[in-house]
Amino acid sequence: MKCLLALLFTLPLLAEDAITRVAAGSCYNPKRDTLGVWKVLAQEKPQLFLFMGDNIYGDTEDMDLLKKKWSALTSRPDYIAFKKQTPILATWDDHDYGRNDAGTEYPKKKKSQAIFREVFGLPQTGVEGVYHSKITGPEGQRLQVILLDTRYHRTKPKKARSGDPNSTILGAEQWKWFAAELKKPADLRLIVSSIQVISYEHRFEKWANFPNERARFLNLLKSSNPGPTILLSGDRHLAEICKISKAESGLPFDLYDFTTSGMTHAGSNDKGCRLRIPGSYTKKENYGILNIDWSGQKPKVSMHVKSVKTGQALHTTVADFSK
Repeated sequence: MKCLLALLFTLPLLAEDAITRVAAGSCYNPKRDTLGVWKVLAQEKPQLFLFMGDNIYGDTEDMDLLKKKWSALTSRPDYIAFKKQTPILATWDDHDYGRNDAGTEYPKKKKSQAIFREVFGLPQTGVEGVYHSKITGPEGQRLQVILLDTRYHRTKPKKARSGDPNSTILGAEQWKWFAAELKKPADLRLIVSSIQVISYEHRFEKWANFPNERARFLNLLKSSNPGPTILLSGDRHLAEICKISKAESGLPFDLYDFTTSGMTHAGSNDKGCRLRIPGSYTKKENYGILNIDWSGQKPKVSMHVKSVKTGQALHTTVADFSK
């Protein structure tokens, strides 16, 4: 673990920082980084980077091997340089957790959790899982980032499909924590789920594989009245922005799920989604940029799907919460 500890330094996110530019990405394999992802992201000059899962491809129960795979990321000079200029908040998905599509049954979850926490500077005591949150900015510009853990407590999907009431994604304690987080004062919330919340028509991992949990998630948002909120997700090896209108969801705002996935490898075939915003899909290597405009009564967020290869915006959707 010495190699991880030596490279742990990350620029801290200060409580008084007013955030106007956030970068996000997922599905990063150091061995497949031929486009210089971290240099591209550094040129964006984000004030915060959200690392949303599959941050490496560990896929092992050998913890020494898992540490080596994390070191392939943390020892990269371009990643080290990026960390020194940009605060990073991270959660995991299945491949950096330890095994494809794994959940609570993964036998090395406690040891994997300890490694993840060390890599990203999270406390080694407290909750089971890697979920955490951060609030930054002055009143009127308070940004809350909530990072969920969809692996550590997740039961097998077949239980959910059979109607088992005990099936879960977050687990009881994380649900309690999530509900409490939504009650904290914030002017904009970014909720990070490694798997998609809104999209439901594909065959891959998603909240819709746990219908009761997805309904609970959306109902919690409605009952909490959390104010302007955007979901972010990864996993799919594609980018898209899906939206549930306020008329359909019962929320006082349109709910967006900004999926940005495949920083080093994308190309997932896709037949589309009824809730996808036209033009937002790409199967090219991508990352996301969110520009936050605090000048109005409520924030306006421009969500950009950007090409890793060119740094150019492939699509932009604007969520204006003043309307």
